[in-house]
Amino acid sequence: MPCNAEILLLGTGVVGSAFLEIVRGRLSSRLRIVGVANSRGLALGSATEPFEVGADALAEVLARPRSATPVRIDDDVLDRLAARNQGILVDATAEDGMGELYERALARGIHVVTANKKPLSGPYAERERLFDPDGRGGRANFRYEATVGAALPIIETLKNFVRTGDRVKSIDCVLSGTLGFLCNAIADGTPLSRAIAIARERGFTEPDAREDLAGTDVARKAVILAREIGARIERTDVSLEPFIPLDVVASSTPETLEHDISKLDAKFAANAERLRRRNEKLVYLARIEVDIGGVVNASAGPVAVPISHPAAQLQGASALVAFTTLRHALEPLVVRGSGAGGQVTASALLADIFAAIGTGSVPPREA
Repeated sequence: MPCNAEILLLGTGVVGSAFLEIVRGRLSSRLRIVGVANSRGLALGSATEPFEVGADALAEVLARPRSATPVRIDDDVLDRLAARNQGILVDATAEDGMGELYERALARGIHVVTANKKPLSGPYAERERLFDPDGRGGRANFRYEATVGAALPIIETLKNFVRTGDRVKSIDCVLSGTLGFLCNAIADGTPLSRAIAIARERGFTEPDAREDLAGTDVARKAVILAREIGARIERTDVSLEPFIPLDVVASSTPETLEHDISKLDAKFAANAERLRRRNEKLVYLARIEVDIGGVVNASAGPVAVPISHPAAQLQGASALVAFTTLRHALEPLVVRGSGAGGQVTASALLADIFAAIGTGSVPPREA
């Protein structure tokens, strides 16, 4: 079966590595990795056929020492990708400033598929440029389901409400698989600092776990959802309460985080026990509300809810989004499931790739 798409992958962390594993295994007959870039460099296929990254070149890039240098892609690399039949830029990073790269890719007719929340939750004007049809090269698709809820169909569900003329009244959500995992672990008696270490080991956290603990990651997701229903909202408009005090987050580094937070272990354990006696549980909730005048308000923070609350029923790193709309007024439409992790997020990227190129089902594994 011929290759359906040729991919330039940005980022080889938890999500990017899982993506490579899937594509280079089961999907190698449908998708071709023609380039891989990370902060350590770029591996690009040769100018002659087949235009594909070889195993040795990929291993060399992955083996280089880590660097703080951001991923950078020159125009000549994009031009080579644009010359292909179905060129796709896949962003599995969490880097700032990637919107400009998306614009250059889309202008060349390259599809863009991303799990990176920052370009969609940054300044509103910059986000809008990504949806300018005049900047799409006439044939490029921009897909971003993986930015909210990993592989859960949250963005597409919300888009369908808007497309069909429904009116969203509120969105209640547990948007962070990381914070959901922490709340569950603490409720089960795991110390906060140890729970954070486990979450990082399992690939649930952002590359910098402080963004999870400050609530920044949830705020970005709330902005993305609010903008899908037409709100010209900025991240600073979200009423945000962090999961742990900001002074603790600010004084820590990614390397010292678990040690610095260990001083909060006793406080979180005592609070979990107090809530348990009251048949309650701590969850980190985001809420987007649309008032009668159409004004959208967004908030996020830790909340004690009854054990019977749907958010309190979540296990592990699960996520939940409840949409209350004009048509779903008596009972919200609820989407729930795994909300974090490399494999599920990579699967969302892959689903968006097939949606972008208009491909149907994935073929069975070849014998």
